[in-house]
Amino acid sequence: MTIYFTTIFFILVVEMFVFCVIVLPLPSRWRRAMFKFASTSPLVDKALNTLRIIFGFIFVLFIDAVNRLQRLNEHEEESHHDHSYEESLKASKFYAQRNLYLTGFTLFLSLILERTSSLVIAMLKKEEELEDAIKEHVSSTQDQERLETMETTFKNKITALKVEVEELKKQEKDIENLKKQIAQQTEEYNQLRDRHESLKQKQA
Repeated sequence: MTIYFTTIFFILVVEMFVFCVIVLPLPSRWRRAMFKFASTSPLVDKALNTLRIIFGFIFVLFIDAVNRLQRLNEHEEESHHDHSYEESLKASKFYAQRNLYLTGFTLFLSLILERTSSLVIAMLKKEEELEDAIKEHVSSTQDQERLETMETTFKNKITALKVEVEELKKQEKDIENLKKQIAQQTEEYNQLRDRHESLKQKQA
């Protein structure tokens, strides 16, 4: 296996490892921290740009493997009586198929990784939005309960003030009655005093 196909095999192994890490049932906090680092780190961004260039070369090698396999199939259809040539042709076909599968699976897994990572990122964003909505709902519920408590308190205060007003009205009525009684008693006292003075004058 040549150096570039060895490199492609290494990339395929790395992709399989990354895919396993993505699909592992990790806690949401760890997964969120991992994807946040991957989406904000400049090193990861540079690595992704480099990988895109590498995948371009892998795609070229994939096309080359397809063309080579087609040429080998055409040669295989021709009748050859040389046994060593047939063995060499089969070996070349085997290597071409190996290169085709290796590059094809690497490209296919790269597409799956990109789609899976985008879905996971979207899911994490929805989870954050859901958590924010739950927090807002809890805070709004607490605010509503606090408002209801304040409303009940104000109602109780208003009821107490109404009772005090009624008591004050009763006291005011009692005071007015007392004033009337005092006025009547004063008038009666004045009348009695006048009678008493008139009796004194008659006796004198």
